[in-house]
Amino acid sequence: AYEIGEIYRKGGQLDKAQEFFSQALKYYPDFEEAQLGLGGVLIAQEKPDQALPHLQKAAALDPDDEVSYYRLSQAYKALGNTTEQQKALTEFQRLRARSANRHNAELSRPRDVTKQKIDTAPQ
Repeated sequence: AYEIGEIYRKGGQLDKAQEFFSQALKYYPDFEEAQLGLGGVLIAQEKPDQALPHLQKAAALDPDDEVSYYRLSQAYKALGNTTEQQKALTEFQRLRARSANRHNAELSRPRDVTKQKIDTAPQ
């Protein structure tokens, strides 16, 4: 369900993506990538208030994932919470700088699921 949701998300079919990410979380609520995927979809659907708990949970599940903090900053910005937006951006930048040093090592590590990434183009 997660991988199908990610395909729909990347294809811009946000309602279908939301359906499949939600299905994945129904069975695996601690699935960080699905929490991130659903949070990203909800932000793109202009529902930052609904996205926030998913993104907070994703950040709690993996505090070293820069995507969580980037999407948190987007949600906080949309909600007008500039203090929390700045905190999330600062953490994103710290993790981003650190991950640049580890990038080559991770390229050789296989993944079981498609890793969430920061989209370069707006949804």
